[in-house]
Amino acid sequence: MDLGEQLRGVRWTLGRQWFRVWEVRNYYSMLETRARAGAEITPGYFLMAVAAASLATAGLLLDNATVIIGSMCVAPFLGPSRAVCIGGLFRNWQVMLRGLAKQLLGLLFIGAGTAYVITTMLQTSVPGVDATNEIILRAMPTLRHVVLSVLIAVAAGAAASLSLSADPRVVETPWGQVFDAVIGVEIAISLIPPAAVAGIGLAFGQPAMSRNALFLLLVNVVGLDILGSMLMLAMRGVRPRYLHLENAVRRAAEAALARMPGVLLRASTVDVTLLGESSVDVRAAVRCASEGSLLPALAQDIATTIQERTGCRSEVTVDLIPSQSYSTF
Repeated sequence: MDLGEQLRGVRWTLGRQWFRVWEVRNYYSMLETRARAGAEITPGYFLMAVAAASLATAGLLLDNATVIIGSMCVAPFLGPSRAVCIGGLFRNWQVMLRGLAKQLLGLLFIGAGTAYVITTMLQTSVPGVDATNEIILRAMPTLRHVVLSVLIAVAAGAAASLSLSADPRVVETPWGQVFDAVIGVEIAISLIPPAAVAGIGLAFGQPAMSRNALFLLLVNVVGLDILGSMLMLAMRGVRPRYLHLENAVRRAAEAALARMPGVLLRASTVDVTLLGESSVDVRAAVRCASEGSLLPALAQDIATTIQERTGCRSEVTVDLIPSQSYSTF
């Protein structure tokens, strides 16, 4: 092999390493958990969507950008967007479709519906309720506005994915929660105002206004979920096979633990860290009724089971936690 081929091989290896997320504990399982949680429709989601739509409607009718920004701060659309993105990447179509349904439910039925109800009520009791500049901006967007809106949606989606992959170790820290809050505002920029304008247009009896705002909203959803979020995570190397590998390693470790007498499997935890395509680090916190009842080579048995079932080399650490239980049942 000549020097040029060696350099190309080094660049290829470095590229694979740079565009993959390694050495983060339970990373792909965490992504799957985030996606499943984002697809769940809860009473809190409904109430926050109503609050965001109410603020957006008031801000649009008042022509007040500050109030519109306030609506973005409480809009709960980061979760369903991640469900669509991660569910699609992991080919979990149920999670993806549930996330999309949750997103559209919050925007079209709750968001636009709330705006319609509020605007209709105001028209019957408050004089001077009419289209403002902020409404017209979304109701009759120019080509320049559409292109820039899509750019904003794509950038917000990319930021949402980068917050999970650029520095994944901080995801579960307080700083990660701050990043999520900021990114949630960025995502809402593209979603809640046009959703509210769609409802306002119906209340005004102007279907063209609603149609234009709905078109802008749907284009932004595609830019946010697909072109921004999903594409960025794909570029960062998020693949379903890594999730499957992480889960397979965890199942293999749990199978080895289940063979050991005295192990309280339900109370034990297995953390898996992918170090590469075929190497993993496993840390098991094993609760046992009696430490002496365990085989001395428990870590070796786990490593052997992982090798047999997944073909991965592993470094296994086992922390034994003596435990007692008492029940009156």
